[in-house]
Amino acid sequence: MDKIEDKLLEKAKEAFSMAIELYNKPTIKYRVEGFSMFICNAWELMLKAHMIKALGENSIYYKDNPDRTLSLENCIQKFLQITKILSG
Repeated sequence: MDKIEDKLLEKAKEAFSMAIELYNKPTIKYRVEGFSMFICNAWELMLKAHMIKALGENSIYYKDNPDRTLSLENCIQKFLQITKILSG
């Protein structure tokens, strides 16, 4: 059985691929907006996989709502806090 972080990384790769494919199709309207959505999703999934590996599965959930995972913004903030703590 795959670990959850492996599944998240696989989804991140797919989102990155979708972003690039969409951006490279000049006939599609709103391709830049679609690219932005997929690339942000890819980064969010990748950060969550990293957080699970480094801090455990519960690290990607809101403390007050364990049924909801953190947003990209919250993942970045948490990642930067962890990096700051580890580096100094």
